[in-house]
Amino acid sequence: MSPTSSSAGAAGFPTDSAGLITARDAKAVGEQRSLLSAHRSGAVVRLRRGIYVHAARQVEQRALDRYRDEVLAVGRQRRSAIFAGMTAAVLHGLPVVGVPAEVVLLAPGHSGRRRNGVVELARRGVEEIVREDGRQITSIPETIIEVARTATMLEALVIADAALRRPRFGTREPRCTSSELFEAFHRRLPFPRSLRVAAVLDRATPDADSPLETLSRLRIEELGFPPPVLQLPVHRPGRAAASYLDFAWPEHGVWGEADGATKYRATDDVVRPQQLLEEKRREDELRAVTGWRCARWSWRDAWDRRPLRDILIRAGLPPR
Repeated sequence: MSPTSSSAGAAGFPTDSAGLITARDAKAVGEQRSLLSAHRSGAVVRLRRGIYVHAARQVEQRALDRYRDEVLAVGRQRRSAIFAGMTAAVLHGLPVVGVPAEVVLLAPGHSGRRRNGVVELARRGVEEIVREDGRQITSIPETIIEVARTATMLEALVIADAALRRPRFGTREPRCTSSELFEAFHRRLPFPRSLRVAAVLDRATPDADSPLETLSRLRIEELGFPPPVLQLPVHRPGRAAASYLDFAWPEHGVWGEADGATKYRATDDVVRPQQLLEEKRREDELRAVTGWRCARWSWRDAWDRRPLRDILIRAGLPPR
């Protein structure tokens, strides 16, 4: 990525297209001393040796955005970095649970190592590499296989579900298909922790609309409840389009809705009363059509397990 002149922040240091400042670029325009001075004063923050960013930028960023800057800084340090694993998932724009602790790359050869916050995975010779935004990165199927091999079931399943997701409205295609995932899996065999990967692939589905739905499905299994029907369509009178139930147990007369924290909020503090009213009307109409009881829960309910268990039992769903 070539630097472009910028007047933003301290001393107007040249930044690249990702907003990073390099000591090499600063030196090229005679601003090397100014950059060092800005670092000492706290106006710029050093991400990696010779790579900086304006401090004001980090104040406004989410933790995941700061991690992404760290990733790009590692890429600037290395001639031909190939991003892999959880790092590749972030660069592909797939949702992740939490913020990765390390930057993951493919090693140049058959030996891996971990050093200074960077993990290099031993090259196996079967990895599928793509190029996005000028960067080399493992393909989405390859990325999911590696994440499933090394991360928790939840972390891997959130990414796999998001990649497989098949939107019910619009024309966007899934980021990958189940057959592509299994092809990448079999191409790698045999490899360590393949059973962990198989467990993720067996559970991955295109019918999870959000990470909360993925978490909920996993918790429902862990808590011993019957497996739900996902995205069951129900037609309400006078409505042309079907309504889809996140989770349904028709034989028990129960359906479940996983509500995200911001679903009914215009901002962090302002509730959307109109949307609350519409959701209440939707629930009443669905209850009238199905005769089923509705269970609702939040991310915290599912994360903590016990609240979700109590909610489902109160709705009449028996744990096995």
